[in-house]
Amino acid sequence: MKKISKITLGLVALGLFAIGCANQTISEESLSLRKASVTDENAVKPVKVEYTKAAPGEAKTLQRSFDNAPPLIPHSVEGLIPIKIGNNACLDCHMPSVAKAVGATAIPKSHFINFRPTEVIAKDGRVIKKGKVVAKTKNYEVFATETDGKLYGGRYNCTQCHVPQANATPLVKNNFTPDYKSAEGTKKSNLANDFAEGVDTVK
Repeated sequence: MKKISKITLGLVALGLFAIGCANQTISEESLSLRKASVTDENAVKPVKVEYTKAAPGEAKTLQRSFDNAPPLIPHSVEGLIPIKIGNNACLDCHMPSVAKAVGATAIPKSHFINFRPTEVIAKDGRVIKKGKVVAKTKNYEVFATETDGKLYGGRYNCTQCHVPQANATPLVKNNFTPDYKSAEGTKKSNLANDFAEGVDTVK
């Protein structure tokens, strides 16, 4: 009797396994974290969560998610949003001139800097960028212009980056562990100083 090699047996077993798998169907519900059909939006209802009700000044400051991360809003935002260009209640407490007195986190220096250079076309056709060079590389220069103590217009919409927290249970466990360059990184932003970090600067 001729012996069958282990490789042949393995291929036969693999083939039978594949045939068995081909006959099995996977439901859409099992593919989704929400346990509903991925094509049926009517069966989906947002999870009911509660946001913090602590008033500004009464909430405990939350640790930043990572170095230079936008801080989370620890207090209730009821009555403070939506934020509009002519009406931003966040500034009443978080402007550096008043933040310390009311115990709020001061808006960092990076929010008072325009990192978008103003370009001017000279008579000879050259493109001139106005502003202070904060980093220089072989291929380009990083420009910045301070706004003389006024909040830069591109930063007025606070809730574009800063969000309140809810008591929602994550569907997927987050194993991320932040690594801060310094102990103050958990509470303070150094983005204005770190902006050019990692840039191949030319001295």
